[in-house]
Amino acid sequence: MQMLRRSTAADANEIASQAAAHSGAGRVTAIISAIALIFSGYSLWETSLKQADLGVYVSGVVSYMRDTTDDENIRPSGGFEVLAVPVTIANGGARDGAVLSLQLDVKNPKTGLTALFEGSYTADAAYFVSAAAKRPKTPFSALVIAGRSSWTGTVLFYPVSYSNGKALTPVQKIAELDDELRKKYATEMAGASSISVLRERLPNLPELAELDAYNAKVFNENDKVEATLSVVTPAPSGWLDRALGTPVQPITFTLDMPDIPKDRMAHGELVRLRRAAPTS
Repeated sequence: MQMLRRSTAADANEIASQAAAHSGAGRVTAIISAIALIFSGYSLWETSLKQADLGVYVSGVVSYMRDTTDDENIRPSGGFEVLAVPVTIANGGARDGAVLSLQLDVKNPKTGLTALFEGSYTADAAYFVSAAAKRPKTPFSALVIAGRSSWTGTVLFYPVSYSNGKALTPVQKIAELDDELRKKYATEMAGASSISVLRERLPNLPELAELDAYNAKVFNENDKVEATLSVVTPAPSGWLDRALGTPVQPITFTLDMPDIPKDRMAHGELVRLRRAAPTS
């Protein structure tokens, strides 16, 4: 009888040990499965579900010129200010990212003049070796940047507005204003055709200050100009985009205009600008 009790107790201990072993193995298996599920979910997020994560960079040489090729009923005095900027847009997300446009907010602290430039064209190497009137360029269109990829190109930024609203007045309109001044001050000009004669004789004439406003440029010889590059993307299409979407951070950098005579600018010469390192 005593031996039977001992055998029963041994069996019970063995069963308990086996149950404990199975229970421990089950916990290990559950932990391993949970870890595998977490890594699987993370992999799915990174490779398929992660929202587009766009970053913009400016590297290389930024060039400046004045485009005088448009008709006098369109182009402003001295031509359109143009910035040729090498831009890279990288998408760190898994989903495609769309770029509707690129914008440059430019300010000249010395004069206080500000301007909004928009990416209007893209250019390749031929743009930098051709004559001013024959520089090839392609209209800028919206970009779709695939996940885990990037786009690189040289973007030509043209002004769309100035804080001084007269700075984009077409040359033809300014010529009409010149004619009005010549007629109004015919006696003071004594038959001369150049407004510079009137400027010498009546330097404080209010109309001359207004005329100068039509010739205003944000880039002038030896000036330091601040620029902020922004990426315009589509508005979020749903709550998930609003919750998980990452806004594209603008970058700010400084451009130094060298001492370049205005007559060289009038011929559409490209000018290399000195650029400080960009900051976010």
